[in-house]
Parts: sequence; structure tokens; C-alpha cells
Amino acid sequence: MKRSKFKKFIDTVFFPIRVLFIPEESYLGLTSLRNERMEEVAKEVSGYTLDIGCGRNNLFIKNFVQNGIGIDIFEYEGVDNVVKDMTRLPFEDETFDCVTLIAVGGHIPQKDRVAEFKEIARVLKYDGKLILTEGEPITQTIGHLYREYSYKLMGKVDMDNERGMEHDEEYCMPYDELMNYINTPPLKFIKRRKFMWGLNNIYIAKKIKEKENE
Repeated sequence: MKRSKFKKFIDTVFFPIRVLFIPEESYLGLTSLRNERMEEVAKEVSGYTLDIGCGRNNLFIKNFVQNGIGIDIFEYEGVDNVVKDMTRLPFEDETFDCVTLIAVGGHIPQKDRVAEFKEIARVLKYDGKLILTEGEPITQTIGHLYREYSYKLMGKVDMDNERGMEHDEEYCMPYDELMNYINTPPLKFIKRRKFMWGLNNIYIAKKIKEKENE
């Protein structure tokens, strides 16, 4: 699934076309935005991985990692592990080397965010990594709204509206709020990396022991 340097160059040049027409499925030799996100996250992953909000067919685990499990709150096609309450994950403490949240942070209902990030920290091993992607708020919101209406014109339903969004979900989690969650012990923020013309971000936090926070 790894792209060549030439393919990356072509994808970069035609990024606006991909934004408008290739959000989920690669087409005409161009990589979908979804696949690029997954590829970029996979660069940071090692070990047994939990992908939260895996979406249809559990693509990140099956195609990019292959050592882990994907879960979602919604019974999308091809999702084998449906967890209705993400604040009560059905895993033992310190189970995973990595936990990923790929383009789903804002979709965590606001009332559940503190509890869900605490639960993520619980199932993550010490020195394990939380890796998530979030776009920039304005472009992310415009992109989601455009996708909703463009899919309707094609007689399709985008994933957000197939599942149905709760009233306290957002298209993008605010930066300050996000940093608060991933920089609260036992999680410690360690890196941010931009991609997709700088309009998307990978954030990485590590689970550390109490003395390391001092």
C-alpha cells in the first residue's frame, strides 16, 4: 500500500481534485484522502494496534497494519467489532502498543470525551502511543458539508450521515481541547506533523509513568 515518490508527487499536485472528487475511494491513479491518512498514520504505528472508529471494512487494520483490531460504534459493512460505548472498552489494562483515531476525534460526543480519552489511556501500554489525525477546523467543516451534499447529488450517503451524528459531535475537535486531552497524565504529547498541503495533522502522544511527568 506504500506509494512511490512519483505517486506522492502526483497526489500532491492534484490535491484539490482529490479533495473535491476522491475522498474515500482511489480513482484515476490518484490516492483517496482516506488512504493517504491511513498511510501517514501507519508510518507511526508499531505493535498491536487498536483503531477506534474504524469505519467500513476495517480498512486500516486489514490493509495497513494487519496486527490489531478495529472497533466502531456503528455496524458499518465489514465491521466485526461493534462497541456501543467507547467509554467502556472491552479490553484489559495495557493491552495495546498503539491506539489510533483517524479523522474521528471531533465525532466523539463532547459529553464523552474526557471519559473516552481516559479509557484510551487505560488500554494503552506504558510507552505506547496514541496517534490521531485532525484537520484544520474551517477546511474540515467545509469538506464535510461539501461531501454530504455532493454525495446526495450522486444518490449516495456519506459515512457520517449513514451513521447519524449526535447533537454534540463536531466535524473537527478544537486544537486547545485536543491538546488538553492528549497532554494530560498519563498521556504526554510528543509530536505534531502536518500533511495534505498542511491542512491535516497527525498528533502523537505517549503513555508515560507518573515520575516521567515531573
